[in-house]
Amino acid sequence: MRKKSDTQPAVAGARSGVQGKRRARGTAARQANNGGRAVPGKVSRGPFHLVQAGGFSGLGRIILDKLDRGVVLLDARGRVLDANSLAVRLLKAGDGMALRSGRFVFADAALELRLSRMITQRGAGAAAAFAARVSRSAGAPYRVVVTPVPEGADERDVAFVALIYAPDEQRDISTDVLRELYALTPAQAQVARSLFAGRSVEESAAALNLSPNTVRTHLKQIFTRCEVQSQAELLHLLAQGPQHL
Repeated sequence: MRKKSDTQPAVAGARSGVQGKRRARGTAARQANNGGRAVPGKVSRGPFHLVQAGGFSGLGRIILDKLDRGVVLLDARGRVLDANSLAVRLLKAGDGMALRSGRFVFADAALELRLSRMITQRGAGAAAAFAARVSRSAGAPYRVVVTPVPEGADERDVAFVALIYAPDEQRDISTDVLRELYALTPAQAQVARSLFAGRSVEESAAALNLSPNTVRTHLKQIFTRCEVQSQAELLHLLAQGPQHL
């Protein structure tokens, strides 16, 4: 027969193990509800759900999905009524801003306060648009403009429009656009597309299975056809759009 003193450590260890499992389950549940582990610049969020998802007409959605910026429609409480495809992708990422309980929110407390004040001021007829740089965990900051919609201007209760400029999200360009707009050859279009994606001459050469000298030769010809003098000018020209047909 074991002595009582011999069984106490075992019982205590078992209790500790059960409590540890309960804590782990509780932590996992909280992480699931918040969309994952808290990360600097990340916004805790629940299931992604738009309040209405009918703010855009069919034709309007087609047009807005081709834009190089995110477009979000908000009601008078800051709830998201609708968003184009780029905005949905950015909000789902939850980096710097997100959709929480149906509302458009910022991770930065100061920006969230500005948005809350704007929503309150609109009720008093004194809301003014604001622009902000939204930091995120990696990459260049987003640039966001939130503009109030005059009351009665929209029958769908749209109170604010948020425009999200995400430079790192638009790093692809169609070779069809390059060929039709600038009369590039297929090989030149591939080089231009690779450079626009952020690759260097050497990285483009490796990706396209070309020598760096061949890429530089193509690049000189691209400069001539696009009427630019440098790679920086070329990238600026391509960034102005369009990027897709």
